[in-house]
Amino acid sequence: MLRKMKWQIFFFNIVSMTILIIFSTPLFPQSGTSSNDGTAMTEQQVIELALKYCRKLQSLSTNVEIANYRLNSSGWIRNPELRLSDISTRYYTEEFDELRVGLRFRLPKLGELGEEKQQARVELWDRRVQENRYRQEFIARVRKDYANVLMYDQLAELAQKRVAKADERIRIIEQLVELGSRSVVYFTKAKMWHAESKNDLSRALQNQGLARRKLAKRTSIAENTSLILEDLPEVTQDQDELIKLAIEKRPEIELVQQRIELANKQQKFEYLKLVPWFNFIDISYHVEQDRNRDWGEFMAGINLPLFNWNIGNIKATHLAVKKKEDESDAVRESIEDEVRSAYIIYKDLLLDWQNFKSSAEELISSAAAVINEAKQHETLMPDEVAEMEWTIFDTQKLLAEKRRELAHALIDLYFAIGAIGVEGHEQLVH
Repeated sequence: MLRKMKWQIFFFNIVSMTILIIFSTPLFPQSGTSSNDGTAMTEQQVIELALKYCRKLQSLSTNVEIANYRLNSSGWIRNPELRLSDISTRYYTEEFDELRVGLRFRLPKLGELGEEKQQARVELWDRRVQENRYRQEFIARVRKDYANVLMYDQLAELAQKRVAKADERIRIIEQLVELGSRSVVYFTKAKMWHAESKNDLSRALQNQGLARRKLAKRTSIAENTSLILEDLPEVTQDQDELIKLAIEKRPEIELVQQRIELANKQQKFEYLKLVPWFNFIDISYHVEQDRNRDWGEFMAGINLPLFNWNIGNIKATHLAVKKKEDESDAVRESIEDEVRSAYIIYKDLLLDWQNFKSSAEELISSAAAVINEAKQHETLMPDEVAEMEWTIFDTQKLLAEKRRELAHALIDLYFAIGAIGVEGHEQLVH
């Protein structure tokens, strides 16, 4: 009996644990999170995820589709009217008497359909510009967030190494003070540096967490996803070539051209109002039972510009064309200024990065050689070796910060040219 009770208790425990595991395991992952399988992600993969989850971009893309459908439905002649007349109650009470059946076509004014079609085309391009520039701006923000995470990851790692080295330095100086090789002043400075390094670590971890959460929110990836650090490309084209490329790629140029075309069509439409033109055409068929005969009939209405010569609207549209042409020049000048400004900043930071990177690599290499020599032959005091290693960490920190600044400048240049995506990168880098 006792053995049977033990088996029942054991079986009950197994069943309870199974039920607990089943109900404690979520059937679906939580919203806004993504499991991290340990695979590092590239910048392009992160951008694709961000674009996939961007609701505003989806809304703007839908607006483009709506405008495209409206363009397809514009510029068509209106459907004719079916007209029935001469109908009386005698059809039902006595006998068929007479009937008139016809079609009336309300003709558009001269140039009206072309102006309507062009207006729809301008609205489509306006939506395209909004969608295109927001997409590029959004990609630029994601790429900057990606560069920020890479920098803060490096700074957090270096800060941890600095704290470990500060701990080691305190122990070394404490021993040297006991031996009389160093004064208590060195020990006090070591403690101050240690406290400073711990504060730097706290700030670095906080900034790292904020940057990773920001990127995770945009892309729905896990906060601890590994990111791949790639070499920054160098833009090899000169300023004039980049300006020419921007004029070709920026959608605002095509939009202003479509607006100029619309202004020309509106001007032509106002001129054509001076030409007598049909208002409607009516074709009908008339049947009279009493007279035993039927016949066809044609009617037309014509607008005659006898009193209003439309001079004011013609002059207004003439000025509108001139205004749109000036607007085109202004847009080109604005784009050129944006490219020049971004190019100057990029070239300045690129030169600073190249010079500092070369000097930093030489400094790190020399410091590493001195450290190895000191450890093998004791040419330096142990705390001085720690300070040399600390100098390497500081140099690497500056390298990470300057790389981030250069990455942001490169992204701003891409955005000014209109080639922020990977599809436009190949045109900038040979």
